[in-house]
Formats: sequence, structure tokens, C-alpha cells
Amino acid sequence: MTDIQELEKYIDEEINSYKEIEKLYTDKKEILIHGKSDDLLNIDTLILNTLKSVNNTVTKRVGLLSKLNISKPSMSEIINFLKQNEPSAVERFEQKKKDINELSKRITKLEKLNLELTKHGINMTNKTLEAILRSVTISTNEYDKRGKNIAGEHLEMSSIVEEA
Repeated sequence: MTDIQELEKYIDEEINSYKEIEKLYTDKKEILIHGKSDDLLNIDTLILNTLKSVNNTVTKRVGLLSKLNISKPSMSEIINFLKQNEPSAVERFEQKKKDINELSKRITKLEKLNLELTKHGINMTNKTLEAILRSVTISTNEYDKRGKNIAGEHLEMSSIVEEA
């Protein structure tokens, strides 16, 4: 396998990982919309594992780029290198650059949406807790510190009270 083929393999692995991240972010959006908090930890774990995989692939790609004397690990630099050293590969790599850019935009959009959904979920949880705490406070205000019903300090309704 030539260095260019190996480089292309790493970039394809990155693209596939980004597609997987996009899918996971879409799944996370659905989890957040439907309030399935139990599934949230699982999806976040999958996202983190996929990101680790991307980082491992990037590390390999950067090592190969260093071997090829490409100073910056950007797709533009790679394409410039290919124009001089492997013109037949330029079109494929330009398409890969386009794919990465489109995936990046979609993932960023999903990430922002998921962040807003998370904030909304936290706000709704806070409002629910506040309502619960208010109702508990109202209930406990009816009792003294010994647990005796404050309203119960008055005589019970009976014929004696009615006549008085």
C-alpha cells in the first residue's frame, strides 16, 4: 500500500466515524425530545468512544503527513501536496474534503440543537422540582414543629362549638 493509499484509508475512516457521530447525535436528539434520560448516558458513551476512534485515526494520519513532509494536517494542504505529487488523486480528495465539511456543518447543527434541548430539559426539571417543593412547603406549614396540625388546635366541630 502506498502512502497516498494509506492516507486515503485514514481519511475514509475519519469520514465514516463522523457519519457515525452524526447518527449518534440524531439518536441523542430523539432521546432528549422524548425525555428518555436512562438512554442518555449510553448514547453519550457511544459518542465519546467514537470520538476517541477519530482521535486515534487523526494521530495516525498526522504521523503519515509528517512522513510526507506535509506541515499542516488540513485537507487543503493534502490536496496541494497531491496536485504536485499525485494529480490523479486530487479529485477524490477534493470530494472527501467536501464530505467532511458537510458532515461538520450537520454535526455542529445537531450539537447546538442537542445543547438547547438539554437546557430546556434542565429548565423543565427545575420547574417541576420547584412545584413539588412548593407543595411540600405548603403541606408542612400546616403542622407545628412537633408535627401537630396547627388547624387542629381549635376545637373540633361539635354541637358545643356550634352553640358557642
